[in-house]
Amino acid sequence: MTAVSLERRRTYHVGNVRGQLLAAARDILQESGRAGLSLRAIADRAGVAPGTVYYHYADKAALLAGLAVDGFRQLSEAMRVAYEARGAEGGLRSTGGAYLNFLREKPELYELMYEAMDAGRREDVAAAEAEAFAVSRAAIMADFADQHSPELAGKIAEAIWAWGRGIAAVALSRGLPGQGPEDETVESAVRGLEALIMGR
Repeated sequence: MTAVSLERRRTYHVGNVRGQLLAAARDILQESGRAGLSLRAIADRAGVAPGTVYYHYADKAALLAGLAVDGFRQLSEAMRVAYEARGAEGGLRSTGGAYLNFLREKPELYELMYEAMDAGRREDVAAAEAEAFAVSRAAIMADFADQHSPELAGKIAEAIWAWGRGIAAVALSRGLPGQGPEDETVESAVRGLEALIMGR
């Protein structure tokens, strides 16, 4: 065992193993991408024995689902904070900007989140995605409160959420997130959608 591994084992806290494993997985995903997410690598980074992982997650898919849930919660919080800070600019602008910033900053995590979501077998992932959508929906519906019925405003929010996934899919397929020049492209997309839907 290396000195680094020994040091990690010393920092292991029995009561927070799940949190340590998720934090380790987040770090590895950010540094090495999906290819680096082996259970052994995650356990080593967390400072626990590889077998310990199975006390908290049934398998790798379950751990990645936990990472997806955590990602959706991060997205929810980012949109909530943006709306609270910049809500006067509009719900679409503030939450849409936060959504696309999340995509630019964490493309690997975003992709993993929706792969777990689309697998359709994890209620916890679906619930976390629904929580994120609820933040966006509430903010966008506020934009349309004086123009449309709540039912129609809700449908507009759903359409915008789907649009966000579409922009993300194109960006990820082209390798755009994180590249400075493309920041202007996604910002233009938000402004264009706002102009199209809100007549601004």
